[in-house]
Amino acid sequence: MKKTTYIFSLLLLIIASSCNNDSNAIETSAMEITFDNRISATQDLNLGTTAFINQNNESIVTNELKYIISNISLTQDNGTVYEYPKEDSYFVINEADPSSLTLSLTGIPVGNYTHISFGIGVDQSKYPLDGGVMNFIPQAEQAGMLWNWAAGYKFIKFEGTFTPQGGTESPFVIHVGSHGQTLDNYKFITLPVANSINIATGNTASVNVQALISTIIDATNQIKLEDTSDIQVDPVNAPRVATNLESAFSAQ
Repeated sequence: MKKTTYIFSLLLLIIASSCNNDSNAIETSAMEITFDNRISATQDLNLGTTAFINQNNESIVTNELKYIISNISLTQDNGTVYEYPKEDSYFVINEADPSSLTLSLTGIPVGNYTHISFGIGVDQSKYPLDGGVMNFIPQAEQAGMLWNWAAGYKFIKFEGTFTPQGGTESPFVIHVGSHGQTLDNYKFITLPVANSINIATGNTASVNVQALISTIIDATNQIKLEDTSDIQVDPVNAPRVATNLESAFSAQ
């Protein structure tokens, strides 16, 4: 009898423990982040055709635009920060590939999120090429976002043509990344969301991140392409472009 009572009590304990674990389980859902690359808030970007005039009176046409987004995190209205798993948090945004412009994230705790944060490029802990993001390396290589195994990633590829006022059309190339420990061009930004992101069970939330490409060369720092039309391993101008990228994004 005592043995039967003991077994029954043990079963009740296991059931209670299981129910308790279920009640403490965190509800999660999904969201999509869509990157909208534009010339301005009112002018869309069309590769090879859409032109804009920078503050140096140069007419710019974009032929290629790619950049790396990484280390995504979300902040709730109560201050709680959710960091998306880093090994799954590296993406190449390619204007020529519409499928790359929308990132699908899963397993996000339900809640009301007011800020989104992400890196532009690859942080030093994963640089130049770290085994923790081996699943991203083939994607970066296929997209042309690697210099080589030693030099690491190109954070942004921005190419096209420019025409100075009264001048001749010429090509430009802007490839910015970090180079060793001394030239770190990785940037991490936090954006307030105009309309908060409500992550709810059974629904896929969405947020639109707008990127104004004119700011790449025309923001805090003004890059005159007539003076420097090839910015790659450039200790002077690459950091200037990286700083401009910090002001290129906004979240809707």
